[in-house]
Amino acid sequence: PQKKVQPKAQVTPQNKSQPAVKATPCAWQKNEVDPFTGAAVKITNWEVVGFITSVNTAVNNGLTGDYKFSISENIQHKDTSCVLWIKTSTSQSLSFNKESKILIKSGQTILTINLIGETVSGRNITSNGILGRDARKFLKKHPVDMIRMQLTGDGNTVINVDLKNVDTYNKLESDYFIRTLRCFE
Repeated sequence: PQKKVQPKAQVTPQNKSQPAVKATPCAWQKNEVDPFTGAAVKITNWEVVGFITSVNTAVNNGLTGDYKFSISENIQHKDTSCVLWIKTSTSQSLSFNKESKILIKSGQTILTINLIGETVSGRNITSNGILGRDARKFLKKHPVDMIRMQLTGDGNTVINVDLKNVDTYNKLESDYFIRTLRCFE
């Protein structure tokens, strides 16, 4: 009988390999099923998406602090909802209210996520908004250029936090939503 010779696999030079893809951070803050309602809840860990270090009074009234996001998915029966959570820890008291929102810019597209719930005020506050199906579909495929968080301070001031200014803020990882939303596939 003739010996069959296995063809040699082609060796690809290291410099021609595909670009590395970051690992998906799927460590969960919460991932469980409620024994009473049967609702499944997954919540990602908080991740810093911005940190204002400037104490220049011309920049956001001298506000310093950090902004964190987390995403949750709630499944009850056949209904699934996703929520974008925001947590702020700042040097002065701020408020989330019915006018508060998060604007996410990718190219020429701007997504608006209205925050829901009661008015919450303080130096450490948390709120959330619904991350709809179309928004999730878009964010899974497009990097983010800028995020603006609209909060209120001292009753009247709207504070816009633009994370595009690298000198003032920690730079937002443009693939934050792409990486994080992969956790729910």
